[in-house]
Parts: sequence; C-alpha cells; structure tokens
Amino acid sequence: METGFLLSTLVSLFVVVDPVGTSAVFAALTEDASEGEQKQIASRAVMTAIALLVLFNFIGQALLNYMHVSLDAFRVAGGFLLFVTAFRMIMGFHDPDQLNSEKSAYRDRSNIAIFPLAIPLLAGPGAMTASLMFATGAKNALEHSIVIFSIIVIQTIALLCMWGTGKLSRIFGPSGRGIVARVMGVLLAAMAVQFISDGVRTLMQAS
Repeated sequence: METGFLLSTLVSLFVVVDPVGTSAVFAALTEDASEGEQKQIASRAVMTAIALLVLFNFIGQALLNYMHVSLDAFRVAGGFLLFVTAFRMIMGFHDPDQLNSEKSAYRDRSNIAIFPLAIPLLAGPGAMTASLMFATGAKNALEHSIVIFSIIVIQTIALLCMWGTGKLSRIFGPSGRGIVARVMGVLLAAMAVQFISDGVRTLMQAS
C-alpha cells in the first residue's frame, strides 16, 4: 500500500513541478550568470520551495478548517488550478523563448530564486494543491512522511536538472524540451480532471 502511495505521490509531484521544464526556464533567466551563480540561485530556489511545500502540508488542513472550506471543495478548486497550470504547459507558457521579452524584469538575480523559480514554478499553486491532497489523504505517520520525502526527492531532481541545465539543453534541444513540457501538461490535465470529478461527486453525495 505504501509503495503505491509513494509512486503515486512521486509521479504526481514530478508532473506538477516539471523539473525539465523548470530547468529550461532557469537556463533562459540565468544564461549570463556564471556556473557558481547558477548553482547558488538554483539551491536557494529549491530550499525555498521545499520549505513552502512542507509548511503548507502542516498548516494547510488547519487553514482550510479555519476558513470553513471542506477538503472536497478544495479538491475541486485545486483541480481547476492544476488544469490552468496544465493548459499553460501545453500552450508553451514555460518555453524559454517566451521569456526573452521579459528578461528586463529579472535583472536582479537575487530575486530570481524566489520569483519566478521558487514561486510559481517549483512551489506554485499546483504543487501546493497536489502535496496537500496527498497529505490529507495520508492514513498514518508513514504516509505523511512519504509525502514530505516525495517533496524533497522531486525538488532535488529539479535542483540537479538546473545544475545540469547546459547538458540538458544540448540533449533535448528546444524542440525536445517543448515536447516534454506538453506531454507533462496532458498528464497533469488528466489528473486535474480526476481531482475535480472526485470532489464534485462527493459534494453532490453530501448535499
């Protein structure tokens, strides 16, 4: 049971975070930075993302209770957010070429790690929604630990992808990165529809 839960959590978070697509954006934003600066930016972004996601896992349910929002309502809303994220991935929102006209907004490299890398790419609404879905669905302490473990594993993969962004760019090329991002987007869209379907079904049964 725990093995299936682990695989489901890892795959879902991998699709949402999209380490390869994020590394492509990272490459576009830091192409003028030295290798040392790139590693510092990537490390800071990943540490920030891990802290945000783990914190949200601990306080997310309490926050929902405080706001009198049911988990099923959150699942539906989260599903729509995930679908928007998927749509933007499929339509090429994260393609590096689309960032060329926006680079002036990121001239201060000290801010790149926080925005747009940590938020919204590594720890955006989609990642928060997916991680909270698994956290609230965890049945015991081991499964709660699995969620946190999965967050750390996926963010570590994202860090390695950003550190090796030059090699990945040469391996995949612009067309390859675009294909990977769009395939991930389709998978994420299917997951979003499932979240919405499950939430609506339960809400209708409760009414």
